[in-house]
Amino acid sequence: MDRVETPHVERPIFVELRGRVLKAERRVERRPRLVLDRLATDDISAEELPRRVRISFPESYGLPALGARIAIRAQLMPVAGPVVPGGYDPRRAAFFEGIGASGFTLGRWQEIEPPPPIGADLAIARVRSAIVARILAAEPGEAGAVAAALLVGERSGLSADTNESLRISGLAHILSISGLHMMLIAGTAFFSIRAILALSPRLTLARPIRKWAAVAALLTVTVYLALSGGGAATVRSYVMAAIIFAAILLDRPAISMRNLAIAAFIVLALEPEGIVEPGFQMSFAAVAALIAAWEVWRVRERRRLADDDVLPGFRLLRYGSRALMGVAVTTLVAGLATAPFAAYHFERIASYSILGNLLAAPLVSFIIMPFGLLTLTLMPLGLEAMPLAVMARGIELLLAASDWVAALPGAEMSAPPMAPLSLLLIAAGMLWLCLWRLRWRLLGLPLIGAGFVFIPILADPPDVLIAPNGKVAAVRDDGGALRVSGSRAGSYAIDQLFDEEPGPTPASEEIRMGVRCDATACLLNGEHGLQISHITNPGAFAEDCRRAEIVLTPLNAPADCEALLVIDAPKLERLGSHAVRVSRQDGEFAFSVTTERSLFPRPWQAGGRSHSEADASISAADL
Repeated sequence: MDRVETPHVERPIFVELRGRVLKAERRVERRPRLVLDRLATDDISAEELPRRVRISFPESYGLPALGARIAIRAQLMPVAGPVVPGGYDPRRAAFFEGIGASGFTLGRWQEIEPPPPIGADLAIARVRSAIVARILAAEPGEAGAVAAALLVGERSGLSADTNESLRISGLAHILSISGLHMMLIAGTAFFSIRAILALSPRLTLARPIRKWAAVAALLTVTVYLALSGGGAATVRSYVMAAIIFAAILLDRPAISMRNLAIAAFIVLALEPEGIVEPGFQMSFAAVAALIAAWEVWRVRERRRLADDDVLPGFRLLRYGSRALMGVAVTTLVAGLATAPFAAYHFERIASYSILGNLLAAPLVSFIIMPFGLLTLTLMPLGLEAMPLAVMARGIELLLAASDWVAALPGAEMSAPPMAPLSLLLIAAGMLWLCLWRLRWRLLGLPLIGAGFVFIPILADPPDVLIAPNGKVAAVRDDGGALRVSGSRAGSYAIDQLFDEEPGPTPASEEIRMGVRCDATACLLNGEHGLQISHITNPGAFAEDCRRAEIVLTPLNAPADCEALLVIDAPKLERLGSHAVRVSRQDGEFAFSVTTERSLFPRPWQAGGRSHSEADASISAADL
């Protein structure tokens, strides 16, 4: 925690800032942005100054050189927290990147010191930028943007339509440099080098060319790790690849549960915060399931009797069908292993992900990544045009397949909200199936079944939600639909509010249906005849504190407000966003309130230096 701890800006401030350009990126359909470190300013004290800040600015300003020291006038603001308790937390993500503020410029940046000529980190960043520029110069379309994402992890050039298509078709994982890409690069390097060395009978018979190829492949994936930007998924994949090649060098089995466990321990030692991230959970679940399936298949292969060719070409047909079946089984196993985690974290299911991956796997395995490796290899010689063109044509076929699958009826389905206990039971059952080899491994199936049974039983969506700034509120009506005051469809707050709701986000007219507003407040109707007032002007307190059971406001509510539950500015500032569950017992309303922050905030939360493991559940009396 001390390694990433940084001061956070807790209120908007205007500063004259000086800092080094650590990262500069252009983004499709959005403003470019910089990440600055080594900051200095005369406007706030050094103790209050974050280690890094993220600044957006107009496209017309251009991008400064990486490593340059610039001066800029900017407004810094707190990094946003979650809109709802338990929702996506941008502030947590920024905390582990060392970023303590975000903001935008109030004028052009000025270079006050050119980038230094040396420095490993900056040198790699410049190489990555140069690679992206050469890729986009040769392939300026969407295929080039995907190639840049696959080869150096630069995803800022991807359009929203491409991201959406790949997500709905179940192919979004292809954009993240993870196990698939790392193993394809490693496998291509390993088998290519081993095949070249095997051309010499003397080396084949007298030297350990398999180990030599493993060392060369390990060096290759190390370079790939550096060029990719070293994201969390890439580091996980690199650790696994390094352990596999280390096993080859030590004459140990390369693919085993033991190696997977070693990789998990190393990854968690490097990034302990990753254990709650969907990427960590999904990647290790998929690999564990694939290793278990491979062990079952390997035993079956040993028991299988060899059969002779009965027709000319039958052996080739048999190998082709086995390869196709291998892709199908691999996709099915990995998809089933990751589906519960995807449903829990994203509450979306790609209905045809197996079909999408069946179409994409041959393209990625035999065209896109091998020619991508050849592109990187030949780029220093200026000979990357041909392999990059082949890679780009493969990407175009991939995007066409993705668009076709995404356009199929019912390509995306909403998953019901899943309680942590349900996911825990499903994960425990999957682990039991994967770790045991005897027949009692099947006892994991009842655990998985129990996890699915508990999903509807434990479902308990909140009835009232209010954003941390108090300006957006949502109430569940008698029909179970959320009605919103203070925002409209398409805003970030609305997207987050409806992230856990079934179906797409409704239109603005629909989310405001039944909401009655005047210049001072909005009145919303909840279940059981509950009246909720969202007050934005102090003039509404006198009336609404008498007629509403719940008062929500970004203002300071009067101490004599008669509402049963009041959530106002002091409580929002102290505890962040609120979720309220309402029940009615003996004709009286009872409220269970969950907040974004506990009374002892976590380090990345406003005012946080200590942390607890659960969100606060606070009674109405405490509020």
